[in-house]
Amino acid sequence: MTSLLPRHRASRHNRRGAALILTLLISIAISAMALGAILMSGAAQETTKFTAREAALQSAANGGLEIIRDSLNRGIFDSLLPFNGYTTMASNAPVLDALGGTVPRISRSLYVGRTGGRTGGSATAGQYGSNFASALSVIRDGRGAVAARRLLLTQESWAKFAVAVNNWAGSAAYGCSESITGPFHSNNALKLQSGCTSPKTVFAGPVTVVGSVTNQSSGDYRKGIKVGATAVPWPTPARINLMRQYAQDADAANGDYDLTAPTTGSHTPGMRIEFLTVDVNGNGTIEWNEGFMRVWVAKNTSDSVLAYTTARRWPRVPSGTTYNNDPNMYSLNCGAVVNLNGNQEFYSAKSVYENVTGSASVKRAAVQYVLSGGTQGTRPSSIAASPSPAGTRKCLLGGAPELFSTTGSGVITPDSTITDAASYPMGFWKKRRAGAMAGLGAVRSDAAYLIPLGANVNFKGVVFVQGDVAVSGKLRGRVSVFATGNIILADDVLYHNAPGTKCDAEGDIMGSIATLDAIIADNNVQTPFRVAARMFGGFDDTPADEQFNMFILAAGSGSGTTGNFYSTGLNGVPGPSAPYYLTGTFDATATAERCGGAPAGCVRVSGGIAMGRVDYYTYSAYNSSTAYGYAEAHAYDPCGAINPPPYFPTTGRFIESRYYELDPVWLAQKGLAAYFADLRAQ
Repeated sequence: MTSLLPRHRASRHNRRGAALILTLLISIAISAMALGAILMSGAAQETTKFTAREAALQSAANGGLEIIRDSLNRGIFDSLLPFNGYTTMASNAPVLDALGGTVPRISRSLYVGRTGGRTGGSATAGQYGSNFASALSVIRDGRGAVAARRLLLTQESWAKFAVAVNNWAGSAAYGCSESITGPFHSNNALKLQSGCTSPKTVFAGPVTVVGSVTNQSSGDYRKGIKVGATAVPWPTPARINLMRQYAQDADAANGDYDLTAPTTGSHTPGMRIEFLTVDVNGNGTIEWNEGFMRVWVAKNTSDSVLAYTTARRWPRVPSGTTYNNDPNMYSLNCGAVVNLNGNQEFYSAKSVYENVTGSASVKRAAVQYVLSGGTQGTRPSSIAASPSPAGTRKCLLGGAPELFSTTGSGVITPDSTITDAASYPMGFWKKRRAGAMAGLGAVRSDAAYLIPLGANVNFKGVVFVQGDVAVSGKLRGRVSVFATGNIILADDVLYHNAPGTKCDAEGDIMGSIATLDAIIADNNVQTPFRVAARMFGGFDDTPADEQFNMFILAAGSGSGTTGNFYSTGLNGVPGPSAPYYLTGTFDATATAERCGGAPAGCVRVSGGIAMGRVDYYTYSAYNSSTAYGYAEAHAYDPCGAINPPPYFPTTGRFIESRYYELDPVWLAQKGLAAYFADLRAQ
């Protein structure tokens, strides 16, 4: 049968044009990808070009900094470094490449000026001369791009050497058992003892010698030796004299730090500086600004007054006394605490002699008893058996508080009414020009005599002495003593912080810079002497060692044999001759002072020594007929290379310290004059 309902056909849609649209979409996507690739490639090329351009600018800036450094090192740097302002070395000058061709569309301006407290005066506030300079290189290209870089430069200091020599003129030589614990440099020669095999002379640091080395095989060069090295310019007296202005800036002309000594070129100075510390705030810690100095000035230049200043053997003895047997019979520096005539106090040899009743022989025997600690001479009835002088006998530098103490100890500076009295006209402690430092009087009754170091905001670390000066004491701070004469090492100079342990701005470091010589004092504090014809020692608190924490530079005047480091009293060495050699009968106290083969002990400089000449020596062995002096046993302080003493003479060579990127927009707004003024004030 057949259905009567109608039949339907499946519907069909019209899809014409879809392929075209798909094709267009794919084309657009491909085009976008291609365009992206093109854009990315272009951006990469532009980035590469920009990076290359930036690198070229930076390279040109760095090259300019090296041009400045080279100019300073090759020329007379002072002419390029004015005390105020700056020097323009190039202004929008073309830049040359390594082949001498001009780099297109780049110009360079170069500037240089001092940095830090070196300039002095009211325009700067910096302390502790840093010997810094700043080089500034500014690069511009044709599109207006600017790059500015600063290089901080520092001058190498002679304090970088453990030992430095300008002219080894004499025959003295390093012995087989000696050692130099840091860098060594000689502008002339190096001389060693012959035949050293075991041990050899040890050089722990690098060795550079301009000339020849005598007996080179006797040395053990742990970090190598270079012979034929380039000479380093030696400091001149004229440059040392420039330091006086910095001392005046701290106070005034002829003020606390600008001193004039009674003598110049003498081995027996009439001035001495003693360093000391005071816990001003009472917190139990000696801080960087709690270091002081006091200055002793001799009454005149008579032999007794000068002998008193540095505790030398007394120039004369009472009638009936043999000088070579008892040179200090009348000394005002040596004595002990005894009970004499019912009064117990520190009595000098002279006081004992004058206050003991009886004949000259009784007086003489009493002094021998006191100075020997009770083993020589005879105790008179006027001196009680107790206390024994054995535990308190000592010798002290002129003006020392202990000389005026009932106990033989003390720190309070004696007033000039005592030290310069008609009956005792030896000299006086110099008072601070502006009076006692604020707050110090509450803790010290002698505040008027104490001259601040770090606590004086204007102190630039320089003490300048016209003439000769002796130094001693305990230093807290950063100080350089410059003298137009000799510097005499009268007694130990020790840092509050041990050498090499604190090299920053709050550490302790000292420079001793002499226009003439640096001299180890041959005095009663450091050298044994005879009592009743028997050699006694132990009159110092460190009898076997004389310790000097400092960097020494004996520049020399340029004439004669000045510029040496030596000890007086030796045969053939300048200075007063000793009345006898350190020979004969020795007490155990004198034998104990022997060190390194020397009869008076070892001198230990913890720092460095730079000598204008080497003509003399420091000791003759204790078993020789001319025995005298001190063996050298020095140690290098690395702080000298890192942060040298203030204004310590430099080699003149500038080296890189650090680089700084500068914002050229900020620099333009600041202005070059203001920028370099800020750098000088750092």
